[in-house]
Amino acid sequence: MIVVLTGAPGAGKGTQADLVRDRLGFRKISTGDALRRHVSLGTEIGKKAASIMESGRLVPDDVLLEILNQEIGADPKEKILLDGYPRNIEQAKALASIGGVHKVAKAINLDVDQEQLLVRLTGRRVCKQCGKSYHLAGKMPKNTDSCDACGGMIVQRPDDQPERVKVRLGVYANETRPVLSFYEGIKALVTINGNRSTEDVFDEIKKQLG
Repeated sequence: MIVVLTGAPGAGKGTQADLVRDRLGFRKISTGDALRRHVSLGTEIGKKAASIMESGRLVPDDVLLEILNQEIGADPKEKILLDGYPRNIEQAKALASIGGVHKVAKAINLDVDQEQLLVRLTGRRVCKQCGKSYHLAGKMPKNTDSCDACGGMIVQRPDDQPERVKVRLGVYANETRPVLSFYEGIKALVTINGNRSTEDVFDEIKKQLG
């Protein structure tokens, strides 16, 4: 069984994906993480992806699909959560084409107000060294400039700056949001109010996953 977790940047997908993995026993697959692992290991598909990336091009959908196909495996009883995929209609259709053993049972959309997304993204800060996330709205380290976990410098990611955030949300609206209609068409879409607390959102996801 495959569950797709989708939503705009800042909707809380990463946080909820980790909770679903840790508390509900799903195996989380991130295409970005899988891509980097294959490149690092020097697998055939990893070498192919690396040569594309070195040329400055984006890794095409067919290569991502091949990596994903290898990651999914053949156990029909395994519970898989896809984090960050599909990002467009073509990827959603491609995922459906490899359904065989694993089909998309649910596509969970975390719906968050635009103003809330802007607050979440522009207020986010990360440790430059270990990547731990913080936020200006109450979740900052004891020492504002250094990470509690490793002492690294706390910075704002370039893509979390206001102008970049607006571009990211525009890309989501144009490219990824149409995926919701695809999953609605196959009666797999579940939309959850993501404006609530982390635990309230997770409780609703847990209910939807039975």
